[in-house]
Amino acid sequence: MRRFGCIAILGLLATTGLMEAANAAPPTFPEASITRFIAHMVEAHHFERKQLVAWFDKIRPLPGVLRLMHHPFEALPWKVYRRLLVTPARVRAGKVWMARHRQALAQEEQRAGIPAAVIAAIIGIETNYGQNIGNIPAFASLATLAFNDPSRAPFFRHELSGFLRLCRRNHYNPLAIRGSYAGALGIPQFMPTAYLRYATERLHGLHPNLFVSSRSAIESVGRFLSAKGWRKGHPVAIEAALAPNHGPPPHELIGIPCHPHALRRAGLLFTHRLKPDTPVTLIALVGAFATHYWITLPNFHALMAYNPSIDYSMAVFELALKLQAAH
Repeated sequence: MRRFGCIAILGLLATTGLMEAANAAPPTFPEASITRFIAHMVEAHHFERKQLVAWFDKIRPLPGVLRLMHHPFEALPWKVYRRLLVTPARVRAGKVWMARHRQALAQEEQRAGIPAAVIAAIIGIETNYGQNIGNIPAFASLATLAFNDPSRAPFFRHELSGFLRLCRRNHYNPLAIRGSYAGALGIPQFMPTAYLRYATERLHGLHPNLFVSSRSAIESVGRFLSAKGWRKGHPVAIEAALAPNHGPPPHELIGIPCHPHALRRAGLLFTHRLKPDTPVTLIALVGAFATHYWITLPNFHALMAYNPSIDYSMAVFELALKLQAAH
């Protein structure tokens, strides 16, 4: 699952900029590529050609999507990124949200072993607990990235196909759906193929609606993390300190999977007991006054499956710790 950006921060700015740019001088989609895509959807997924043509005739590329995609929110320095996401206001709002959805969070924690605070932190960072799920036309943004950005075309054509299949399955009008600038959808900001695969609703006979149902969002985030290898009862990351009179660890050790003994040999101190064969990865985060070292564990990499950004996963981890302490 490839994830892009944090909609709660970028939403208003992105919406205004994208729509103004689209109204000012909209470019065109490459006609041959659209024709091939429509033929594929007709043949592989049995869509009606006439309906697809009609939908595509009603959208135009959104130029601002490409600008945002090439300047992602996660490119900010860690100290800035963290200050924007892990805030007292977000902790307070998270405490209220967790109390409101205590039962669903407890059930998911019991079922899958995903801590309630971790699920809350993901939803809190993605959409401010469902308050801002995005207002960019999803069909147009996905099509822009699928046909007007060669570097990402295969991925986003797959997501565009998933989006249209999702709309058909759930009886959505694809022209009416809104999301992030990259087409992420709903309260947990799932990409369309992840929505199709991991969205769940325990009530028999109902389609999971991640746009309005916090319960569905909670269950679906839990299902996603479980599928990505979350280990019940295991830590996410542990902080490490440098041994006295010892310099920083070798640069080549950072970001490379290894075992705990390699970190101890490099002069890193940590009190958490880890089995010798535990897979770990050392990361370095540059703060306002010092560099902080963290040893990340398999659960951290389950978070990175949600968004393959170290900074994002660490922000989720830190927010979850604060929510857990406040709850």
